Amino acid sequence: MNKLLLVPFLFLAAVPTACSGGGGGGGSATFNAATYLGTWAGTWTNTTFSSTGAVSAVVSQTGDTFSVQFDMDGNVFGGSNPALESFTASVSAVNASLVSISSSVYGTLTGTLAADGTLNASGSAIPGGVDTFTLTGTWTATTITANVTITFDAGGSANATATLTKQ
Repeated sequence: MNKLLLVPFLFLAAVPTACSGGGGGGGSATFNAATYLGTWAGTWTNTTFSSTGAVSAVVSQTGDTFSVQFDMDGNVFGGSNPALESFTASVSAVNASLVSISSSVYGTLTGTLAADGTLNASGSAIPGGVDTFTLTGTWTATTITANVTITFDAGGSANATATLTKQ
């Protein structure tokens, strides 16, 4: 089974992450939402099953809400190519967060993009043979990197990575 998930947390981040100077790490603890707006594109790779695909996110903001159009291509979670999905995240002075967003592909999603660019997300109740996934990564003004661990209903796990750049 070829499985992966980068999930909308690339998106959350797109809601993605950062300090007020635009990059991860150090500096002010103020979340600079403008750093993450725009179009992001790259690839994901399931390092366990050697499957790959394109991934993209378009992030926009209205008030204290990020809107993320998220699209993963390929054999995601061992299934067919999923359709583009839309997610929203709440933006505050210190982070952006997804709270119990429901997806027909990615399950119940939660996540946080911190002011220092740290990205953490997870999914549960995922349709099909996947039990959960966890995502850790960073989001800077130019690049998103993510590491994903997927656990299966029948036991076992898979690992994946993703890298996106601002277009």
